[in-house]
Amino acid sequence: MKKLIFFILLFLPSIVLAENITSNSTYKINTNLNTKIKDNNENTYVSLSHKDIITINSKDTINGLYILYELSSQEGTITIGNETIKIGENHFLHEYVDLSQKATQELKIQYNDDVKIAEIYTLSAGTLPEFVEVWDKPCTEADLLLFSTHSDDEQLFFLGLLPTYVARGASVQVVYFTNHNDNPKRLHEQLHGLYTVGIRNYPIMGKIPDAWSNSLKGAISNLKNAHLTEEDALHFEVENIRRFKPLVVVGHDEKGEYSHGQHILNTYILKQAIEKANDETYHVESYTKYGTWDTPKTYLHLYKENPIVMDYDTPLEYFGGKTAYEVSKEGYSKHNSQQWTWFTAWIKGKNNEYTKATDIKTYSPLEFGLYRSLVGMDENKNDMFENLTFKKDTIKEETIKDTIEEEATTDNEKQNRVSFIQKYKYYIIGCLSLIGIIVIILIWIKRKK
Repeated sequence: MKKLIFFILLFLPSIVLAENITSNSTYKINTNLNTKIKDNNENTYVSLSHKDIITINSKDTINGLYILYELSSQEGTITIGNETIKIGENHFLHEYVDLSQKATQELKIQYNDDVKIAEIYTLSAGTLPEFVEVWDKPCTEADLLLFSTHSDDEQLFFLGLLPTYVARGASVQVVYFTNHNDNPKRLHEQLHGLYTVGIRNYPIMGKIPDAWSNSLKGAISNLKNAHLTEEDALHFEVENIRRFKPLVVVGHDEKGEYSHGQHILNTYILKQAIEKANDETYHVESYTKYGTWDTPKTYLHLYKENPIVMDYDTPLEYFGGKTAYEVSKEGYSKHNSQQWTWFTAWIKGKNNEYTKATDIKTYSPLEFGLYRSLVGMDENKNDMFENLTFKKDTIKEETIKDTIEEEATTDNEKQNRVSFIQKYKYYIIGCLSLIGIIVIILIWIKRKK
């Protein structure tokens, strides 16, 4: 019975849901009480200087902090008693800090530079609630690299893509061509949506501000207005292809789906970047850092040549039986600021009557074309990884192969030893007998003397 109680106590935190104990906590910035960073509103911010100290006291034991920033975190420290914990090193917009090894009722936070904070949630011990996002660093290497133009394109025109390959165990990295730094609420929505569809590796944010145009020429003009060039955009995409070394790259429709200039520009640049990424003389800075990369397969949305049609309507066990379409609809629902747009009717139907991805007839998220391949053409035409193996599976196969080869080598060595003995056994017996006779003679001679 004592052992049973011990194991229950040991695993209790993992089966009990952690509570949001923010309401039971008081927040002070220096000596002044502050409620804005605990108002459960990620669109309000508190500006802090590097001299400011946030002190949090709680009636309950604090086992974790969930911090939401405006544009990104800054590096800083949490002080508990005489111990410090570094925070903000990854510069994530949403940061979870595990304090389970230093659980406390009082702590202090200070940053090394000016920072804006939207929310700080205090959490008790246990399994984290759904609203808390625990982000991993971007992929070391990716199976799938998606170049989405804006926050929400990954849930719309690439609807179903992310949950489909997350469910299959692929390493998926999302890179955004533009940013929404002038509208931070869209950055929060972006992360909420990605997390909902199973993405855990933090996305890469683009350097280009969001701006409307309906042509490539207009998008290039907007680039210039932002004091950027086509070369800047090309460097950005080449660097990310080299960095993540994807098996598959996915981009927008060449015509920009609904003729959005930045969608058009994104793919116009991507087609060049795929080639340039394997040229060691281009953008030497990223070549020095990451080397070159020749992407095995590149798909473009709605590309007419070598077409494939994806299946986003089959239930996925990974998502509890939901289809990829249903999961992406949930992801899009996190983009609260965009629900008034025509995209909502496009993805759900005018009266929310759509139940499957095939109900969407314009700019179908199911239709792609194989723009470039190093591994042959698709035959089944329903899977971007046809003729490819996920990197983790390749590593497993290589490990198994090495093990088999090592065992085979060992077996061969044993067999060779056995074969040698069998082949020369009479010679060996003769030599051993001769040595025995010589030893006997030597002993006899020694005794004679």
